[in-house]
Amino acid sequence: MKRNFSIFTRANVASVSGRHRSLQILAAIACIGLLSALLAACGGSSGSAVQSDSQVTDTTQTQPTPFSPETGGNTAYNLGNTSQNVIDQCMSENDKLMLTQVNTARSQPRSCGGENYPATDALSWHCTLEDVAYAHSRDMGDYNFFSHTGSDGLTVGNRVRNAGYDWSAVGENIAAGQETIDTVMAAWLDSAGHCANIMRSVYTEFGAASYSVDGSDYPVYWTQVFASPRL
Repeated sequence: MKRNFSIFTRANVASVSGRHRSLQILAAIACIGLLSALLAACGGSSGSAVQSDSQVTDTTQTQPTPFSPETGGNTAYNLGNTSQNVIDQCMSENDKLMLTQVNTARSQPRSCGGENYPATDALSWHCTLEDVAYAHSRDMGDYNFFSHTGSDGLTVGNRVRNAGYDWSAVGENIAAGQETIDTVMAAWLDSAGHCANIMRSVYTEFGAASYSVDGSDYPVYWTQVFASPRL
């Protein structure tokens, strides 16, 4: 069992206005949508969750330009405003690759399930969000389930807040089975809700992790967590 940076996914979208209120939508083959506050992802193999203090809408296509980092240093990566302290504290080369792919996607306009998103600012890595992502990937792998709701019944908003991150907006993408960052990113960008999470300008910080495990339905489970702190 190890932390990594993975074909089946579900979508869970929630909106919170004023007080905590979470609703879960699961999408396998069919698309399910609830106007404006809720819109489930659809597209076979991807899943997304959103919680926000202000109303947000969920909405594939156009995967990011393949990225080939140069050897040495961080100049070949797009790490947004991630501080050197954070890079040194918790970022692996795979973390840098994942954040670079997300920021490359955000750097160009794209259509997510027919809804157009403009290019937006790069995200910065956050160690706490990475820890939350890893814990959920491991939870899914160890307990052999696939859902935005953890084995303890908590949602992404609960998990992030319990980790000490006071968020104003938070979202989550999950996946299972993909073996590389390239393939999982392509799957997420080819699904409306996940693509929308990646492109939302409301988010400023990000963490992601995958977990490899023997004996579960899938050999690897992936989680991305997007958030903005409460100011």
